[in-house]
Amino acid sequence: MQPITLSLSNITFTYPTADSPLFAQANCTFPQGWTAVLGDNGIGKSTLMAIARGKLRPDSGQVSPNNLVLSYCPQDIAVRPVNLEDFAADWQPETIRIRERLGIEDDWAYRYDTLSGGERKRLQIACALILNPDVLILDEPTNHVDEPTQQAIIEVMRNYQGIGIVVSHDVTLIDATCTRCIMFERRHVNGRNLTEIITYQGNYSQATQQKHCNDRAASQRLADARKEISRLESAQSQRFAKVQQIESAKQHGERINPKDHDARNRRNLAKMTGLDAGVSRSYAQLNGRLAKVRQTGEAISTASKRYDGNIWLNIEPSSRRELIRLKSEVIPFNKQLLPEQLKDKSLTMAAQSSNVIRLNPPQDGEAPQGVKIPLISIGPRDHLAIIGPNGAGKTTLIRAMIDAAIDIPMLVIQQNTTLADTERAMTLLHGLSQADKSMVLSAYAQLNADPDRLLQGEVASPGELRKLLLCLGLVSKPQLIVMDEPTNHLDLNSKVAFARTLGSYPGALIIVSHDDWFVRQLTAANGSH
Repeated sequence: MQPITLSLSNITFTYPTADSPLFAQANCTFPQGWTAVLGDNGIGKSTLMAIARGKLRPDSGQVSPNNLVLSYCPQDIAVRPVNLEDFAADWQPETIRIRERLGIEDDWAYRYDTLSGGERKRLQIACALILNPDVLILDEPTNHVDEPTQQAIIEVMRNYQGIGIVVSHDVTLIDATCTRCIMFERRHVNGRNLTEIITYQGNYSQATQQKHCNDRAASQRLADARKEISRLESAQSQRFAKVQQIESAKQHGERINPKDHDARNRRNLAKMTGLDAGVSRSYAQLNGRLAKVRQTGEAISTASKRYDGNIWLNIEPSSRRELIRLKSEVIPFNKQLLPEQLKDKSLTMAAQSSNVIRLNPPQDGEAPQGVKIPLISIGPRDHLAIIGPNGAGKTTLIRAMIDAAIDIPMLVIQQNTTLADTERAMTLLHGLSQADKSMVLSAYAQLNADPDRLLQGEVASPGELRKLLLCLGLVSKPQLIVMDEPTNHLDLNSKVAFARTLGSYPGALIIVSHDDWFVRQLTAANGSH
């Protein structure tokens, strides 16, 4: 059987209300194996995937071949798979293998609405796989899932043999599964910002190395072009002055002293050798070279500028030696239970190493009834990450820490936000003084967000709302920040900005995260803090 490739050729797409195309003449191919599709939120990734699936029709261009079986797993876990009942009744050997790889229980398909986010995601992927598709598209498959679910998803992705496309911001997932990356990039060309779709070989870590090398090379080519333009403009100015001097002499006549033999000889030599014409010809040639170099410089595409500043101006850590102290104890999930009523075999065990607390639930698979913690002490500059599977007790531990932080200026940002949270944030923003509003919007821009879209009334996405809530918190100058899953819904450039920003925060920081890459970046940054 010949390998198949999905090709999108010369795709141009414009939304009905937009003034310009979202992308124009875009080309990309998807061979067998896994390809990651990356880019900022709102840049067009999901739109391109909808075109690939035939759900949207482009202004121009084509998708080929058009007879492939495509299966799509949406980002939203609330979307029930259309073939859920078929999956529930399917006990073929391959379906059983999919169930086993994803750890799907027999009754899950009959109680979809009661499942956790990670369980629903496993079912969505399983239902997509049993269709035996030529092309499988996964949209943010690891949002809201814990490490075991992430690893299960990685395993089934590795076993899939068709054309795999994953739209994701999960570096761990991409590095473990993908051999190509297609990146939507904001580029600067001839004074304009454009979106380009660029293909890189390798996983995310390898692709970003190539991208950085290409960006450096493009910046150097642009610098060289500008240097050459400056040199040629200087030479052009000198030759233009010479041409003007010759033309002036022709028009007004050059009176030469009869006794100035050298001047008379220069004039005669110029007439004999055609020097006048040579200067003019040289000037014209220089014009052509200059125009060509300018054209080359205008065509060079460089990475658009991103903000890279410090948003924590005028924020000082607490003068206390210790902000939070929790003694070694058992914290029951049910407050009606006493710690002594719980046995170790029913507990999550918390273990701390360096800047990370890992929660390990009971080995027998039973749901834990509490979490057993060591002595935990958090100082005014400490940065701490709490990790572990869903249901292990991270929320319980966070609540205990917040309760223990008495009289500390604190900012707490929860994992799940609502439209009401967005409305309250916008009300707070518009109620600020002009100076505070400018500070908040400047910080918002440095987190890879667009303040203009916010001020124009566009509803902030969940990821953008997280950025706004963090920036609004600057006004109260918090000495402790607590964030639950800060990278959910964030694109990779925003994750980088978040890691850089939170890593440089001068106060105490506690995060809960399933994002292994983000935790490594943040704890590494704190190591040099």
